[in-house]
Amino acid sequence: NISLAAHEEKHQVGCGFGVLFAMASRRLPCRRPLLALGLSLVVASSFWCRSAPGAGGAVAAVPVGRIACGSGGAQASAAGQDDLLVFGAGFLGKLAAQKWLERHPSARVVGVTRSDASHEELRKMGVEPHTAGADLAAAAPIGGFPNVIFAAPPSGGRPGAPAAPGSYAESIREAQSHWDGKGGFVFTSSGGVFKEDAGGTVDETSPVSDTPRTAVLLEAEKLVREVGGTVLRLAGLYDILRGAHAYWLKVGVITGSKDGVLNLLHYEDAAEAALTALDRGSAVRGDHGVQLRCAEPVGELFIVGDGVPTTRLEIVQSARQAPQFADAAEPVFEVPPEQMGKPSGKVYNVRRATDVLRWTPRYKSFAQFITMQR
Repeated sequence: NISLAAHEEKHQVGCGFGVLFAMASRRLPCRRPLLALGLSLVVASSFWCRSAPGAGGAVAAVPVGRIACGSGGAQASAAGQDDLLVFGAGFLGKLAAQKWLERHPSARVVGVTRSDASHEELRKMGVEPHTAGADLAAAAPIGGFPNVIFAAPPSGGRPGAPAAPGSYAESIREAQSHWDGKGGFVFTSSGGVFKEDAGGTVDETSPVSDTPRTAVLLEAEKLVREVGGTVLRLAGLYDILRGAHAYWLKVGVITGSKDGVLNLLHYEDAAEAALTALDRGSAVRGDHGVQLRCAEPVGELFIVGDGVPTTRLEIVQSARQAPQFADAAEPVFEVPPEQMGKPSGKVYNVRRATDVLRWTPRYKSFAQFITMQR
């Protein structure tokens, strides 16, 4: 039952000795004891190649690690080892691109957006801007980037906007088609997927919730990990004028208990975590030269936060000490009746990110960050 995963029309083909050689030269991520001869026979008869309908068998988009069979089709151009594709060049994506260029000034960095509204700003940063879809396809051949960061939110950044089923997964696949698999593929997910909401501690193995938004994120995580990508479940992001504190102090009302626990992460530290995951490359993922669909994902998963759980009240009190919020009144806490007297929130265990990624946040806590602003 070993087969390649294809997300569109599938065509069974014989890839010959090239496939067998590729299989023999890579360690399979599946944890199944298979005889070499038997494996070769199964692989030779069960490879699937993805081709776009109407393309006459030519490969139109091949996710990383899949064997591209057939003739014709787009070919990956020669890419520099430091080239980077940022799919979702919003606030976080732009930070990551900027920091990457500081480390790799000669790299080609492409930022992908939904519209061209921020393209002039990206150009001034040295980032080559493109919109998703045809514009990106024309400028970036399949498999043209060794490094990819996917930082686009399911809602497209619009507060309260619903996540359209299927569209987010298609965006993930589009980004994957431009990855050559030689560097890293990092997806910035959210720690909000965890089910825990009674003050308990969560780690990478903790249960997740089943809300529609969570389902969209979890599907995306699965797609990324299946091809050896790295998933970062980020804590609540903030900067001085962005984040929960800024919203609360603006509207003056907080829905939830003042003792509810939140986990935070500065935008700059989130960007650094993504770049660290890219730099670590194959050290934080399974082998994916020829990626088979196995019972278990081969990509890695990390919870990323500053490691200092903070209550809503503590966040507000710290924020009001910053010059930007010196005149802000303390907001009113409105606790729903069903939450009265009950603990809420969760505590992130970020040990794995610090141990395996070897990443540590610059801003050790929200309170420390605010102190640095004074």
